[in-house]
Amino acid sequence: MIKAILVDDEKHALESLEILLEMNFPGKFEILAKCSSVDQALPAIQKHEPELVFLDIQMPQKNGFSLLESFPFRDFEVIFTTAHKEHGIDAIKIEAFDYLLKPIDVVELNKSISRYINKIKSQKDPLRLLEKQLKKNQVIVLKSHEIDEYVDLNDILYLEANGNYTNFYLEGGVKKMVSKSLGIYEDRLKSSDRFVRIHDSILANCTKFDYYDKKEGFMFLKNGDKISVSVRKSANLKDGFY
Repeated sequence: MIKAILVDDEKHALESLEILLEMNFPGKFEILAKCSSVDQALPAIQKHEPELVFLDIQMPQKNGFSLLESFPFRDFEVIFTTAHKEHGIDAIKIEAFDYLLKPIDVVELNKSISRYINKIKSQKDPLRLLEKQLKKNQVIVLKSHEIDEYVDLNDILYLEANGNYTNFYLEGGVKKMVSKSLGIYEDRLKSSDRFVRIHDSILANCTKFDYYDKKEGFMFLKNGDKISVSVRKSANLKDGFY
């Protein structure tokens, strides 16, 4: 199934699009969220990680383009749904998958979704095999607009929340910023059993710990770095250790 999020400030437009997708592509779509504003859509995309976002352009306060500015390294496709044809060039510039005018023509919608399905069919099988191999070998992918970087979990010192982004601090003083929230990476790294939440904004690799200064509230790492430990999260340092 295609994981999708619908974004439009008009309730009837959201409902109409959902009905069109269900009628014309039964069983093909999982609608993860229906959002009426950019402020609703931003956390929904970060939480659910959709494959496809149907996005209106003209909305009160913030438009569809401003939403995409929050995802400079986006890993989902965008189909604009708008009543305004003058935004077509801007949509091309930001590499939108398609641009559909409202009211949405069923034939054009079918063409667009059929092209999308053909595209993902050619990508998914090798990607699934790669994802299994990466998980088995304890490797995480840090995606950007230009490259996908493969990082060994053993090279990660800690992750730090930075608003809607996450900073990765790696061995050798390397820092990488990725456009996903810390909570998403915490879920992904649970199975590795080596990452511990020691602060609301910090997820640390416990194999890199050297010693914990309880009085000052800092964890010192083997490379000399020190990171904050919150009083509330310090209890996590008692669980999962011999």
